[in-house]
Amino acid sequence: MRNLCRLVPSFLVALNFASAQTKQPDPVIRVAPVVVEEKLLTESPATVTRFELSSLPQAELTTPKLAARAANFFESTNDARSFNDTFSLRGLTNTPIFGGPAISFYLDDLPLGSPFTFPTELTGFASAELHRGPSQNTIFGRAGSAGVVTLLTPEPEAATSGELRASFGNYGARSASANVSSAAGGQADAYVSAGWAARDGYITNTTLGRDIDDKDALSGVARFRFRPTNTAEFSLLLTALRARDGVQPLVPLGGPLFTVTRASEGETNLDAYNAALKAAFTTPIGLLSATTSLNHWDLGPYNSVLGFGFAELNNIVGQKQRNWNEEVKLSSGANSAVRWQVGAFYSDGETDGSFTRLFGPFTFEKSVFHIDSRDLAAFGEATFKFSSALSLTAGVRAEASRKEMNRQEFVPTPQVFTLSRKSSALLPKLGFSYNASRDTNFFATAGAGYKPGGYSGFTGNRALAAFGPERTKTLEAGVTQTAPDKSLAATVRLFYYDITGYQIERSFATSAIADDYLVVNAPRARSLGGELELTWKPAAGLTVAVDLGATQVTLREFRDPYTGATYSGNQAPYVPTCDLNVRIDYQHPSGWFGGVETTTNGRTYYTEAEDPMFGQQRVTLVGAHVGFTSGRFRVRAYGDNLTEEDYYSAITPGTFHGTPGAPLTFGIEASMKF
Repeated sequence: MRNLCRLVPSFLVALNFASAQTKQPDPVIRVAPVVVEEKLLTESPATVTRFELSSLPQAELTTPKLAARAANFFESTNDARSFNDTFSLRGLTNTPIFGGPAISFYLDDLPLGSPFTFPTELTGFASAELHRGPSQNTIFGRAGSAGVVTLLTPEPEAATSGELRASFGNYGARSASANVSSAAGGQADAYVSAGWAARDGYITNTTLGRDIDDKDALSGVARFRFRPTNTAEFSLLLTALRARDGVQPLVPLGGPLFTVTRASEGETNLDAYNAALKAAFTTPIGLLSATTSLNHWDLGPYNSVLGFGFAELNNIVGQKQRNWNEEVKLSSGANSAVRWQVGAFYSDGETDGSFTRLFGPFTFEKSVFHIDSRDLAAFGEATFKFSSALSLTAGVRAEASRKEMNRQEFVPTPQVFTLSRKSSALLPKLGFSYNASRDTNFFATAGAGYKPGGYSGFTGNRALAAFGPERTKTLEAGVTQTAPDKSLAATVRLFYYDITGYQIERSFATSAIADDYLVVNAPRARSLGGELELTWKPAAGLTVAVDLGATQVTLREFRDPYTGATYSGNQAPYVPTCDLNVRIDYQHPSGWFGGVETTTNGRTYYTEAEDPMFGQQRVTLVGAHVGFTSGRFRVRAYGDNLTEEDYYSAITPGTFHGTPGAPLTFGIEASMKF
C-alpha cells in the first residue's frame, strides 16, 4: 500500500499547476515519449540511432540483438535475465552487480534502475532509440553516463488493430504473443501485449543426462491513456515478467562449450513488474508533464553450480531492488522562438541481497546486505537559432547521490558494518548544429558525464567495500549526409572522453575475509573512437545498412588493489576494440522477402591485465531470413549463427568459467494482423 500511494505526488503537482493556469484554446497535445525533445540538438538523427522492432521475429526481440545493430554498443551477457550482464557504449560500462548504469533504460516514460533490472526480451515494444553520449543528461531524468535507451510502445492506428504470432525452432524453441491497440482519435486509447517464450537447453549435463539451461518466461505490457480535454492527458503504463529458467549457463574455460559434468544443477527464477502514472498538460508556459513510477525486481531462488574437478562450487543468491521515481518536465511550446526544457528527477531505491557459497558440503561464505539509494537531479537545456542554418544548444545538469549500506556476514568472519557516502556533480553542455545545405549537417557537443559511486555488497573487507564516482569530460563531433533522392544516408561521429574514477569490477579475488566481486576505481582513463552509420537503397525494395564502430579505451593509470601490479596503458575490460554490422534486406512486390546479416565484434578482454585466457577473440556471426507476406498474413523462416561459430558471450575470470554464445539456431514464425 505504501508503494501504491507513492504513485500520486508528482501527478498531483502537475494537476495543481495546470489548473492554476489561464485556459487557452491550445491545440490537442500529442503525447509521445519525446514530443518536444526530439526537435532539440541532442535528439537529432546525428546522435540518436533508431530501431524498428515490429518487423523482427519474437526470438530476435532481445537487447543483445539491439546492441549488435548499433555501432560501439555491446552487451556482455551471462544469459541469466540481465543479472551479471555488462552494457558498454563508447568504452563506458556498468559493473555487473553493484555499479550504476552507464546506459540507462526507459520504457516509454518509465525509468528502470540498476543494469541487472534491464529487460532482456522486448516483446510488446514497437521501436527503440539509442541516445548517444553523456550530453543526453540534460534531457532525461535518469541519465546514464554513456547514453540512454528508450523502448517505445506503438501509437494507435486509425482503427482497432492487433497481431498474433507463433513460432517454433530447434532446441524446442516455441513462442507466442498477441497485442491489440484501440483506435486513435477518441478521448481514450489502450494498448495491451502479452508474450510467452520457452526453449530447451543448449548445454547438456552428461552426468545427470539432461539439458540444464532451459528457458520459460511470460511477459506483458499495457498502456492506457485518457484525454478529458484538448489540453490534458493521463496515462498509465504497466509491465510484468515471470521467468522460470534452468541454471545460468556457465562452462569451464577451454573445455567443451555445450557439455558439463556436474553432480547437481541450479535454477534462475525472476519476477519483475513496473508501473508509471503520467499527467501531461498544455499550458500558456509550455508542455508540463509529471511521471511517478515504481520498479520491483526480484531474483530468487537463484542457484548456480560450477565444477572444479575435485569439488563443486554452489552459489546461492537472492537479490531484490525496489525504486520509486518522480520526474517532472516543463518544455517550451512548439512555436517558441527559443526551444527549451527544464526538469527535475528524484529516485528512492532499496537493494537487498543474500549470498551463500558452498564447496561441496562446506559453507565458506554467507552474508546479507541492504543498500539504500537516493538520487536527485535538476536538468535543462535551451536551443538558440541564430539563422536558418546555425543553432546553439546550452544546457546543464546538477546531480546528487547518497548511498548507505548495511552488511552482515556470518561466514567466514562474523561481522556487521554500516557505511554511508555522498557525491554530486555539475555537468554543463554546449553544442552547435550547422546545416551546410539541405542534405548536410555538421554538429559538435562538449559536455560532461557522471556515474555515482557505491558499495560492493559481496565483500567482507570494510576498507575496500566503497568505490567512488566516475566522471567524464566529453567532446563529440560529426556530420550527417543524405543524397538528394534519399537513396543514401550516412552519419559519421567522432568522440573523445577523458575519464576519472573509471569503475572496474575485480571479481573473485578472494582473501581470508572473502573480498569477492569488488568494484574499484582506475584514477584515469581515456576513450576515443568513431562510428559510421550508413543506409543505402540502390534499387526498389533493396536496402543495405552498415553500422561500424571503433573504440580505444585505455586505463591511463591503474594499480591492482590486491597484487600491486600496474596495468596503466592496458585496454579496459568488457569493451570490444571494434564492431561491424551489415544487413542486406530485399522486399519483392509479390510479397516475397529475405535478408542476410553479419555481426562482428573485435577482441574483448574481461580483465584489465589483458590476460588472453580471459579474452574473447574476434567473433563473426551470420544470420538470414526468408519469408512471404500477403495482406494480413506473414510467414518467415530464420536462422542465426549459421556458420556455427564457437564463442563466449561473457567470461567470468575469477571462476575460470564462461557463458557460451548460442549455437546454430533456426525456426519459423507465422503472424496474422487484424
